[in-house]
Amino acid sequence: MRYALVLLLLLLFPAPAKADIGGFTLTAHAAPVSVLLHTDLIPVPAEPQGEVHLSYTQTELGSGPIGRSVASSLWPGAAVGTGLPQLLGFAYPVQANAAHPGGPADESKPGMKAAAGAAKAESYAGAKQEVPFLLTADGLSSSSVSSAGASEARSTAVTSAQTISLLAGLVVLSGVKFESVAVSDGSKGSGTSTFSIAEFAVLGQKFPVKAPDAPPDGLLKALEPLGITLTWPTAATKLEGTAATSSSSGLTLTVDVLALRTKLGLGGILDGVLAPLLPKELVPLLNPLRKMVVVVGDTEAVANASASTSLTPPDVPAPVVPVVPPAADIPPPALGAPPVAGVTPPRTVTPVASARAKPRSLLDFPGVPALLVLTGLGVAAAGAFGMKSFGTFLLGGAPCPSGHPTGVPDLRNG
Repeated sequence: MRYALVLLLLLLFPAPAKADIGGFTLTAHAAPVSVLLHTDLIPVPAEPQGEVHLSYTQTELGSGPIGRSVASSLWPGAAVGTGLPQLLGFAYPVQANAAHPGGPADESKPGMKAAAGAAKAESYAGAKQEVPFLLTADGLSSSSVSSAGASEARSTAVTSAQTISLLAGLVVLSGVKFESVAVSDGSKGSGTSTFSIAEFAVLGQKFPVKAPDAPPDGLLKALEPLGITLTWPTAATKLEGTAATSSSSGLTLTVDVLALRTKLGLGGILDGVLAPLLPKELVPLLNPLRKMVVVVGDTEAVANASASTSLTPPDVPAPVVPVVPPAADIPPPALGAPPVAGVTPPRTVTPVASARAKPRSLLDFPGVPALLVLTGLGVAAAGAFGMKSFGTFLLGGAPCPSGHPTGVPDLRNG
């Protein structure tokens, strides 16, 4: 009996249907590993002087529709990745691009794939990455997807890595995954952002991650002798009206290169042995980096949509053009005659039609309410019946005393 009552309530009160979305704006980007280089060798008045993002993906999708996606196994940042055509006349080669409606609809290169259409833009990048003595990554991948349907718009950014080895194996991370999702249905925004790291290893000592919101006990102390500071990742979702922004600030490892080489005993060899053998101009090459920052897991997804509105405008009456009377002594110009000085010819009025004709009922007279029409018909019918009865009363209401017929004679029989 209980289940029958629940079923009856569901039938009587169905769930409200979601409204269709109209305009939308979607973006997503993901980078499993980013390396930021701080050096004095490059005369650039900005920090950092160099950056590179491994297995980078990005998508953009907007109403219009306009779509774009980028995938790069080695992305040097937007300044170089998109600025080379303006500076040097050729595009950065290590990337796959797709765009809508300009095209190409999709492009694939080793370890990179991008596609873009009217309702979906997606990109994927994944390959083994290795920078000698600095970084080696296995199972590195990222994907960014932006899609719009009838009832919602969604952006998703995901990164993952099996193992990430830093500084020739001094620090090793394993089981890394970051994910950010943002959704908008035209009335509100929602989203989630999560991350997980399975284990750290520092100089061969393992530190399993038991709680996702804090580093393992003893990990910071193990990194301190190497001149490495650790900032634990954070994830959050910001909602504002119909918009949602989900992002994760990845795990950040800041390496003081000068302190690290001293801890490893390399300072004496480089500065005391090799530096005297080189010209003064080449000595700075022995210390190419001042600081290196490694960011593991950077994702962001943004979604914003508005509910669709009816495109049927209200009936617009035709504009009334004022008629300017002609002067007293000057007759009005004839049709097709040239204009006469002092007389303003009437402007041509273009009739404005309604964008969509509305269905009308039989009782829907233009400008006259249906109740007034029915009342008028009723009064007319009652008046006709009264006139007929009054005529019968005057002309044929009583018999003639002489026996002659009463009423109006039939004039057709003479």
